[in-house]
Amino acid sequence: MNEKIVENLRKNLKYLRKRYGCTSKQLSELIGCDSSYISKVENGRLIPSLDKIIDIANFFEIKFIDLFKD
Repeated sequence: MNEKIVENLRKNLKYLRKRYGCTSKQLSELIGCDSSYISKVENGRLIPSLDKIIDIANFFEIKFIDLFKD
């Protein structure tokens, strides 16, 4: 995956999570992942699968493509 796209995903995910007032652990559990999943994504140690990207977008009630916008 392109580095800029991954960076946008990381920044947007962190922004949305904080805006909605949930911890990375809470969001991880809400989308059915290990408690450190979101933290790993936000820190660039993990690139989520398409299924998990869709789960995240659905949680925030946005289009999945919006997670990649600058």
